Amino acid sequence: MVTSNRRKRTVSPDSAPATLTTPPTPDAAPVQAAETPAPKEPEVPKLPKTEEAAPAVAGKKGKKTEQTAAAETAASASGPEQDASLEHGRHVAFLADRLFDELAELHGLGKKWRRRLHLAALLHDIGFAEGRRKHHKISMRRIETDTTLGIADKDRPLVALLARYHRKAWPSQKHRRFADLSGKKRDAICKAAALLRIADGLDYRHLGNIQDVSVEVTDSAIRLQLRSCGECAPEQARAVKKGDLLEHLTERTLECTCREA
Repeated sequence: MVTSNRRKRTVSPDSAPATLTTPPTPDAAPVQAAETPAPKEPEVPKLPKTEEAAPAVAGKKGKKTEQTAAAETAASASGPEQDASLEHGRHVAFLADRLFDELAELHGLGKKWRRRLHLAALLHDIGFAEGRRKHHKISMRRIETDTTLGIADKDRPLVALLARYHRKAWPSQKHRRFADLSGKKRDAICKAAALLRIADGLDYRHLGNIQDVSVEVTDSAIRLQLRSCGECAPEQARAVKKGDLLEHLTERTLECTCREA
């Protein structure tokens, strides 16, 4: 079992009206050496429900929605490298869906945020077409501006922000796009981004080894139980490392175990 050993962080309430405000912004790069963390901002660490939770679904990949199919078609037009990123994106989207459903009672987000998370997971590496460096920001800008991706106007800026937060800095009110949102949407972005970061970690080597994930939640821990078609220690370790935002929001330790199918 892989378990986080991060220490609890001390926070103070934010004066904003939202029930869950901006978390601090550490910059944990997934491959390169760790960068110097950005200054922390005050926030409320609890993770309350904000809307009726989406119903859980079976642990398998479902049919593509019209919006998802349009996004895949437009993104794949960029060339072979984009096809590889999309294959990874499809698997991350599946894992993000599973995490969303398994943790529905904890995060309290509804169907529209499940759709936005799925699209962000699918397209989170679309920026790789211009290179690895800052590809999360490039992904954000392309989702914002590329109308051929077929994302609804009301969803596009939110999907773009989620893609931006799949790595590196946490959501922060120092980021203009995030700060301009309502408190309720900032809360939802934090929760959905926390799930996306873990889902991305679960396909760390882009091998698709993790075939399913179930979750057990206790008062002190969130336990991911992985089913894998091969060795998955790197995915376990990366998921726990990228689970720091979820740990912060829920005040629970993230743990991860794996068994081969």
